[in-house]
Amino acid sequence: MTTAQQLRTTAAAHEAEAVASFERCDTDGFLSQWAHRMSAELDLAKAEIIENGGKSVFVGLYQGDRRVMAKQITTKFGTSWLLHESEEALIAVRGKPFLPTGPNSRVLASLGLSERNEEATAYAHISGSGTGLSGCATAFVATRRAGDKWGQDAVLI
Repeated sequence: MTTAQQLRTTAAAHEAEAVASFERCDTDGFLSQWAHRMSAELDLAKAEIIENGGKSVFVGLYQGDRRVMAKQITTKFGTSWLLHESEEALIAVRGKPFLPTGPNSRVLASLGLSERNEEATAYAHISGSGTGLSGCATAFVATRRAGDKWGQDAVLI
């Protein structure tokens, strides 16, 4: 099993390789430099998760102290909450299973809901979209839930 310190050491090595690549060939090695920096960032994110007992902080949907069975989804309209079918009462009041996100949402407030920080098991990975052909490619290190996608294993902070 990899330790947080081992990951921090490999992250530093990736960062050193990126610097060495730049010094060797200036900007011609940009892809290698980018890959080393992404790998370093990924190793640091994994180290943080290990140091936090395999958990990370996420936002959950709560009704008082009860974790609502809901998950955040991304659509072409943006990010929203999707209520699980078992949340029949909330779906009936709202008229649909989708709720807006955000701490200042009037819709959430009218339903007695709030977004609160919680801890849940997590993993880190490199995520992204696009092909790079049009200059629209993006890549980043993301932290995702590793447990129940509806947040039922999360612990309110």
